[in-house]
Amino acid sequence: MTTWLVRLDPPAIATGPRVAVKDAIDIEGLPTTAACPAVGDDAKPALADAPVVARARAAGAVFVGKTNLTELCRPPDGVNPWTGTPRNPLDRSLVPGGSSSGSGVAVAKGEADIAICTDTGGSSRLPAACCGVAGLKTTAGRLPLDGVFAFAPTMDTIGAIAPNAAGLAQAMTLLEPGFTTTPYDGEIARLRLPDVTVDPAVDQAVDEALANSDSNVVDVPLTGWLRAGVAAGLIINAEGYKAHQHLLDGGRMSDRVRDWITRGKYLDDEMVADARELGRQFRTQLDVLLNRYGVLALPTMIAPPPKLGDESRYDFTALTAPVNLAGLPAVALPLQPTTGPVPPSLQLIGPPNSESSLLSLAATFTQ
Repeated sequence: MTTWLVRLDPPAIATGPRVAVKDAIDIEGLPTTAACPAVGDDAKPALADAPVVARARAAGAVFVGKTNLTELCRPPDGVNPWTGTPRNPLDRSLVPGGSSSGSGVAVAKGEADIAICTDTGGSSRLPAACCGVAGLKTTAGRLPLDGVFAFAPTMDTIGAIAPNAAGLAQAMTLLEPGFTTTPYDGEIARLRLPDVTVDPAVDQAVDEALANSDSNVVDVPLTGWLRAGVAAGLIINAEGYKAHQHLLDGGRMSDRVRDWITRGKYLDDEMVADARELGRQFRTQLDVLLNRYGVLALPTMIAPPPKLGDESRYDFTALTAPVNLAGLPAVALPLQPTTGPVPPSLQLIGPPNSESSLLSLAATFTQ
């Protein structure tokens, strides 16, 4: 049972949406393991719901279980040697994407209407893109992270996965009381990134979806995306080591996750400060474009998801991690299928706290 780490029986009479919760977020009475023995071996039942879970419960969510993920919310491919790798329902030979692998698979298989998860460098958007559903990364700081296992605290955000944009809007009503969508009437800047190579078929699918939209779309070149991704990775590694170095002593984890945590040991304060300054400059670049156009558009992934066993050669977070560095909200949306089993995914980025209009615009892109 690799999609779920815990299954919950819903009440006999339940009318609310079926909600899965990534096992990096506390549900009262259940341990939070982060799908890694270094944490799970000593995990005790949570004494209270995480605030985002408590809000969803109060809004009528019906919790159906805790979903699998990659160890410590770190690997972006969805592969976990301890708890198993959830099988991509579109093609079992392909990776499911991570870190919220079980969340993406549960929604894609129709076993949950909504999944509440996290997004540090693409953890909600990547499994959504790999499994042909929709994913949301919220604005940094908009939703509380109390009761959430954080790999890199300044990069972590609450995320959600649902079948489509309407489902993501419903997720936001659970996560934030009073949330409603508002119409979007601005332009869209189609980002062209000279320093990132994207599969031509993916680029074409995004271009066609934008061309068929009701918005005015403007091609905009943007340099510095690759450097922003490097800076994001450096911060994630530095914060990961600071937060989790205690797990290295005797804690059971895979060699690759141990290596990722250990890398942060060699990043000094000046390097991290430089990365954060680059992040501020990058955010300023994006703010200028957002003030002019309203929304930025690009693919979610550089190519279709790789096969299991080939994941080490794929740059999963090339198009997602810079958004975390900037702290902006983003939506990943499945487009019309092309030649393979997995539809290309469109990523829309909005200004801070623009989820209301961003999800309204996203709903106009239907699969």
